[in-house]
Amino acid sequence: MSSILRPTRLAALSALSTAAMLAACGGGSSSTTAAAPAPASTPTTLSGTVAVGAPITNGKLRILDASGVVVASDVAIDGNGRYADIALTGSGPWRIEACGYAGPNYTCVYSVAGSPGTANVTPLTTATMLLATGQAPDALMSGDASALTADSVAAAQTQLRSGLSGVLASAGVGAGLDFVSGTLAAGSRTGYDGVLDAVGISVGQDDHPFVQITPRLGDGNLYLQQGSTSGSVTVGASAESLQLSGLETLFANMSEALAGPTACASATTGIQRSLASDARMSVGDGSLVGAAQVAEGLCQFFAQGDDGNTPMWGSRLLSPTLGRCDLGGAAPLCAVSFTLKSPEGDVQPVGNGMAVTKEDGAWKFYGDVLPISIYASAKAQRTLRIDGDAPVVEYDRAFAFEVAAVSGLACAKVSQRSADGAAVTIGYYKRLSGATDQRRLSLWTTDGWGNRASTDPLVGALRSADDTWIALPQGAEGDAVIRNFYRGGRSVKVALYADSNCSAPFVIAGKSEFDVEVQGVPPVWSAMNALPWPAIDVATGSALRSLALAAGADASFSASWTFPHGPLGVNGSTVCSSRADCGEGGTGRLGDRSLRPGATSASIALHNNGVDVAPGDGKTLALYGRTGDGVDLQSNFSTCPMTVAGDACH
Repeated sequence: MSSILRPTRLAALSALSTAAMLAACGGGSSSTTAAAPAPASTPTTLSGTVAVGAPITNGKLRILDASGVVVASDVAIDGNGRYADIALTGSGPWRIEACGYAGPNYTCVYSVAGSPGTANVTPLTTATMLLATGQAPDALMSGDASALTADSVAAAQTQLRSGLSGVLASAGVGAGLDFVSGTLAAGSRTGYDGVLDAVGISVGQDDHPFVQITPRLGDGNLYLQQGSTSGSVTVGASAESLQLSGLETLFANMSEALAGPTACASATTGIQRSLASDARMSVGDGSLVGAAQVAEGLCQFFAQGDDGNTPMWGSRLLSPTLGRCDLGGAAPLCAVSFTLKSPEGDVQPVGNGMAVTKEDGAWKFYGDVLPISIYASAKAQRTLRIDGDAPVVEYDRAFAFEVAAVSGLACAKVSQRSADGAAVTIGYYKRLSGATDQRRLSLWTTDGWGNRASTDPLVGALRSADDTWIALPQGAEGDAVIRNFYRGGRSVKVALYADSNCSAPFVIAGKSEFDVEVQGVPPVWSAMNALPWPAIDVATGSALRSLALAAGADASFSASWTFPHGPLGVNGSTVCSSRADCGEGGTGRLGDRSLRPGATSASIALHNNGVDVAPGDGKTLALYGRTGDGVDLQSNFSTCPMTVAGDACH
């Protein structure tokens, strides 16, 4: 797979009133009866809470009636995840879509209301809609939805509650919790909200639409399709006593320190009061250890900004979404999202693999969840050739594993679990001989040319010092790897070795093997076209085909796009002449620009550091984003007039 390299970064239940009949009795030959009061009013509006383990951020809500007519749209969801008193028209069931930020990912969750009153919108109501209909929830947000009946919704909730019985019990909620109308206080980290903290819930498409549930406070994996469930989830023995509510106080205190440099360094409001005494954080090629060092490093980072030029003062940290918790040590260690909202309203992830712990009974920010930086993510790429009589489409899928090349580390093996629990090797990563500044281990490939991983540590070759992507084969062979993640769990085991033969364990912080969550999972091959790929307009395509830029010259490129299917958090764009030389700093990169997630247009400043670019030369516009499930998408719009008609651009 060719890739354009980009830098990485540090409600209460509603009830109908019951009217009491009042009667008065008189004496003698006559009696009177008091007039009956007016019947209790039946609600005609809808209210509820939108939550994803934390209140959704920058959220908007849309409602359809049973026939697909829009009842309400662009309804703001408040900072506590609440929406209220939406007047219902038409007939039910009403379908609900709420889109916004869950930690760093822009996502949509779905729900259904059979009558006015309360309708929560959560990953569990999203799962309910899928299991009730056997259809993807986003596909239900248009036209008729006759499969969405009271009986099918009830059956779906029963299926979910059965699989989650241990989780519900641990969270202290009743076994009959109604995911749609149950009491939910987003950010409380208790009750229904505690259930959303305890599990990760995702939906996808295989041979049929499915729901996958992975535990954050235990072990196992649940895979559900309409009417069938496989696998199980268990809850750790100490999970029931784990109090998560203090996370809101911790992140509020850290946000207070973001008011400015003085506040950040202050002894009373500063960031250090929120840090664990043994906090740790990797910065560039070095490490910060201890609360004082990490505090100083964070204040410097906030002062410089993610791009080195734009301070982050005045931003606030969003209420965190929870990752996996390690409850086996003296204190819990839980992965959390680390995402800022700027004063202008932009949402920006500022750290991967961050964690919190408990110290003296209070939650503290710990920094890096692992003693060595390891980051695992999923990639999907579409290249659309836009010159010629008809578009030519090419898809690619990959996983990226970034393992820091710390001193003494020579090899890392990445493996996953199959549905039956067996370990399956995905690939090896090693040091490139002679490299002087290798920051990450590089993929051990089958031939030293492509990025197909070798699964034999003694047979293969390296092709560069910074090669993190493992390309997945097209079709069924790549699908087999993906299905293991669906049915075996969304994490990998990374084993570290001190020798290039990958036989002598490399120990750091007392361990040589680490479980690492993968951010997203690519779809099976048949579902690739259903990802939320953007579509550029006619003018943008024409401008790309005719773009000319002399060596050393400057210009600007205007692009506009839409999203025909699904939501996507857009975060960047790049214009290239040569894709082969379009890595950061490459002569083929003409310009790039960071984007706000809701952007549908951009003006990109260009500068040509290479040779003259003529209208007949190859060029590419790339748009980047991330799905709600965490998959990094790269959508390339390419023109390559010198390539044979009908072939893809490369």
